[in-house]
Amino acid sequence: MSYARLRDMEEKSTIYPLRIALSFLASAAALSLVAVLVYVKEDMPKQTYIAALSTIINAVAAYHYYEMIKVRTNEKVAIDTEWKMGALRHSDWAVTMPLLILKLYALINNPEQDLLLQSVDLSALLACVMVLLGAYVRLGLDEMASWDTMSDYERLLGPICYLLSWAILVLLLIDLCRTYSGVDNTAMVYAFFLVWPCYGITACLAAWARSGRDSISYPKNIGLIKDVVYSGLDVFSKAVFAWYTSSAAFGVSVLGSR
Repeated sequence: MSYARLRDMEEKSTIYPLRIALSFLASAAALSLVAVLVYVKEDMPKQTYIAALSTIINAVAAYHYYEMIKVRTNEKVAIDTEWKMGALRHSDWAVTMPLLILKLYALINNPEQDLLLQSVDLSALLACVMVLLGAYVRLGLDEMASWDTMSDYERLLGPICYLLSWAILVLLLIDLCRTYSGVDNTAMVYAFFLVWPCYGITACLAAWARSGRDSISYPKNIGLIKDVVYSGLDVFSKAVFAWYTSSAAFGVSVLGSR
């Protein structure tokens, strides 16, 4: 087998996690859209709203994965490819994270009782701010990989953005855990938002792995690991969550859905 063919197979294999994620997200968007139609017909406004959020969340994510596949297929310069991948991921999360917050609170009654962040709308807004803080570190500061050449201002601002994004995430999780505590049959829902720290952990580990390396290149193995981890997290927290909340429209139960 020729070297060119082996290289082509290697490049295609790196796209598989993205293609798998796209198929799951697109199917979840389609299922949720059908659920919307079912709930509208049955005049169930709360369930219609939740299914509509699921449709938008998964459709937005699927579109971004489609664009990421195009980037992986067409871009040849690793550092440019990874910057565009990061931009697409954060664009996806900036839209879908606030919608996930709205969906999680829509599942239960009286969601704004005793929230540290005061309201569901503020929680959704801060979820977007959290993503934008991470985007600045990833895209604006290139994960702080060029620490030695960064200005004092950037060395100060980068860690502050990281800490603020983690602080917001902790507050969001505390409010969600407090809200869902004592609510019956919601054990599975915890899993859908308690995986969120894995996004930040992956970002931190990727930045750490790049520290001390040549900032004008991007190691392929780091990019591939991020594709696999982020794809898995997105599928679970968005697609599987959509199946969980929309399956009742078809008279079936997924993972003990209500």
